[in-house]
Amino acid sequence: MAARHATLRVSARSIVLAVTGLGATFLALRMAASAERVIGWIVAAAAVAFLLTPMVERLRRWMPRGLAVLVVALVVLGGAGLAGYGVGTSLVRQYEGAAEAAPRAAERLERSDRFGDVARDARLSERTREFVAAVPERLRGGDTAEAVRAAATRGVAFVTTGILTLFFLVHGPKLLRGGVNQLPPGVQERVRQVGGRAASRASRYALLTLVQAGVAGVVGYGVARLLDVPGAAALGLWLGLWAVVPLVGSFVGALPIVAIAAAQEPWHGAVAAAFFVVYQVVEDLVSQRQIDRRTMRLGPFLTTLGGAAGLELYGLGGGLVLTLALALIAATLTEVAALRQAEEAAAAPGAGSETDAEVPAPPPVVADEPVPGPQDKAGLPVPVVGALAPAPAAEGHGEDAPPAVLGEVAPSPQAVAEPAAPLLAEVAAGPEAEVHPPSLAPPVPVRPREP
Repeated sequence: MAARHATLRVSARSIVLAVTGLGATFLALRMAASAERVIGWIVAAAAVAFLLTPMVERLRRWMPRGLAVLVVALVVLGGAGLAGYGVGTSLVRQYEGAAEAAPRAAERLERSDRFGDVARDARLSERTREFVAAVPERLRGGDTAEAVRAAATRGVAFVTTGILTLFFLVHGPKLLRGGVNQLPPGVQERVRQVGGRAASRASRYALLTLVQAGVAGVVGYGVARLLDVPGAAALGLWLGLWAVVPLVGSFVGALPIVAIAAAQEPWHGAVAAAFFVVYQVVEDLVSQRQIDRRTMRLGPFLTTLGGAAGLELYGLGGGLVLTLALALIAATLTEVAALRQAEEAAAAPGAGSETDAEVPAPPPVVADEPVPGPQDKAGLPVPVVGALAPAPAAEGHGEDAPPAVLGEVAPSPQAVAEPAAPLLAEVAAGPEAEVHPPSLAPPVPVRPREP
């Protein structure tokens, strides 16, 4: 049997589409690389607006949205400015102290008996002075021209990011609603439901985590000041950044404080290590559990991965933004899984609560049998004036007429006496007379009385 050979045929249209797609991909990547800075501003503004939206929505209960956005912007910008001024001032003071102490420490090492020869050969004091003098120039971006360009770029970045943040706070909900309305009608409700819940989970998780990190940073700053550790503000800021990572972040961020305290006094290092171990345990058992219960659980792996990748791509802001993006993705997947599980449970056979089950119809209500009234010696019913009698059946209904209801009041005495008069007259006419009660019973012969 001859083997079959597969033949691949490529049309000219396929070649053109492949080349066009490849060229469009390279062009998009090139444009993204060129617009990296602008894209970063947009992403940062969207992240800040996402975090501030819950505050704006709460204030909307008492004021218009525009005024709520203005209040939140003033409060947040004012708080960030005060915090930046305090941290910056402390860092400058600590740098000045380190700039004075570092050359003196290098000179003492050069005069020491144990490390003097090595320090003098390495020109430690000279190199230390050069490094201290070069730090401000490197921080401000090189020489004067480069420093001016760097300052201008940072200023434009802050202004642009602020304007974009206000734009997203004011018009962000309209943009999202417009995007959702472009979807098919059957998908819109699911997207609104899943997206709203996921955004609420992720924003609350991010805000509570930032609050927890801020508390950890303040605690680290206080411990460093209490133990007379230099650079308390920078070390507290470092601890606060690491505290974003759950379970182990606070202790890892406190390791520099422990190391410097131990270098000064060993028992200071032991006290600091014990304190931060206890702090990490309390944070995991109390605050972190509350955050996970109220919002979601992201875990240390995703947090560390997002922070490290974002830090490598776009610095500190990139790390925070990428961590927030991972939290939003995890919350979305959680909501999608919960919605699918609920739909499968609702579609399962026999699903439904007891209240949804079919309730059998109650049996028809039938009137009680009429109770026989008093009768005479001949067995005929005797009408009783003022007694209760069954109501007459509705005319024109036939078998569909409603059953008689006991308890209705009988006619007046005059209405009863008029049909009873012929009956009394026939009885008095003679012993052989036949009684014909009107509409009461068929004729019944009456026997004469014996003397």
